[in-house]
Amino acid sequence: MTRPNIKAMFIRLNDEHFNGEIPDIPVVWNNRMTTTAGYCRYRDAGGLRHHPYNRRARELKPYQIDLADKLFRNEGYDYDKIERTLIHEMVHAYLVHKYNEKGHTRRFQQMMTNITGEYKNHRCHNYNTEGLRRREPKNVVWSCQRCGAEGRKARMPRRGRTYTHSRCGGVIDFVDMRNKKVASKGVKIF
Repeated sequence: MTRPNIKAMFIRLNDEHFNGEIPDIPVVWNNRMTTTAGYCRYRDAGGLRHHPYNRRARELKPYQIDLADKLFRNEGYDYDKIERTLIHEMVHAYLVHKYNEKGHTRRFQQMMTNITGEYKNHRCHNYNTEGLRRREPKNVVWSCQRCGAEGRKARMPRRGRTYTHSRCGGVIDFVDMRNKKVASKGVKIF
């Protein structure tokens, strides 16, 4: 099956369900996403927005919707699943644009129920991700200087940040076992 034109689908769904109120943002196939079906990207629009509950809320602006090419290819580009995922991400874009609201809020759940006619948690998918997830070896060993807790991670933390253990507050040391790089410092990780 061929990949559907998701931009045309976006335009049609915007008119059908959102009265054309979602800004004309790019809708793209993302080749890196493997287990997340879709993602609505938004950024700080620069400035404060009046909000009844949070007067200092930063104004957000949706700027792109990504759909997982590999995941939907694995699903045979099932049109209904692509449309359902696009609607999900469009509801996020609509709520960010109209109400400066992000996440799977009560309003998000209600809009999804109104559009799909299904009363359920509209947060997760059950698409086939078999063979898509890339398992990275956990070559980074971490240890807490204070309590001695240890563990393994797939990647070294960002340079210049301090990482602390959430249970005791001790500084975490990291060692990359492949080339023996050492990093220590803290920001909560667990």
